Parts: sequence; C-alpha cells; structure tokens
Amino acid sequence: MNNLCAIFGENPDELEFGYDEEYYTCSKMKLRLVLAMQKLAESVCNSFISTVDQGAAMWGAEACIAMRENGANVKLIAVPTSELQAARWHPERRERYYNMLEAADEVIEQKKVSAEDYMLANITHAIFLGDTDIPRLAALLERAKNAGAEIIHV
Repeated sequence: MNNLCAIFGENPDELEFGYDEEYYTCSKMKLRLVLAMQKLAESVCNSFISTVDQGAAMWGAEACIAMRENGANVKLIAVPTSELQAARWHPERRERYYNMLEAADEVIEQKKVSAEDYMLANITHAIFLGDTDIPRLAALLERAKNAGAEIIHV
C-alpha cells in the first residue's frame, strides 16, 4: 500500500472529558485532527487506516468518511481490533462503529497479528492526537518511528 496514514490517539478513558464529545476540548481535538487529515489528503496521502476504536480512531474514521462524502478523494481502511470490539459499547457508539465499517472502503479482519501491528507494518504516515506521554501512545509512537513512518502530532 502506498502512502497510508494511521490514526492513533487517546481513548475516552484517557481524556479529561471522557465520553462527552460536546466538550470544548473535544471539539478542538477533532478540528485539529480533521485539519491534519485534510492537509495530508491534499498533498501526499489520501488513504487512512483506523481501528475505529472509541476516541481518536473513531473520530478519524468519521472525518475520512465525511471528507469523502464531500468530494475529497480519500479512502478509509478499517482494521477492527476484534470481532467483538463494540459489543459492550453504549448503543449509540456501537451504531456509529457499525456504520463506519459499512462505509469503509476496506475492512481488514486480522487474526494473525494485532490490528495495531498490521497498521504499523503498512503505514507511511501516522497522526497522533493527544497526549503521547500516555504509556500506550508512547509505545505506539516509538513503534511508528521505528517503522519509518512520518509522524504528525496534533
């Protein structure tokens, strides 16, 4: 795959506002993410890959779909973390998740390696939204750098 950008970031449990997507800080984070994705799509990368997990990964997937629906030449590749990924989510977020899987250009079901391992093995760029000092994100950031991905912090 050529010029593929992964979307990584904080999950609601790691955010000061939790699941409240109407919170001002959340709106600012989403805007920064969309602007970074648009900039990439206009220059070097029009394919985005996401686990579509709650938080940044879901917002990025939604942004990619919205960009495509509004005329941008972008592609969304979804790599769910498991078949039961959304089973225990709030019904509204679970519905969003399944709608995004339906709207994705490609859904890759990984059984041999984790979704994140698959993503890291195939990307040229990675957007990191939020606090990369969180151990989970710090480890992903280090692995993305080691994979040779161009890193975009937003």
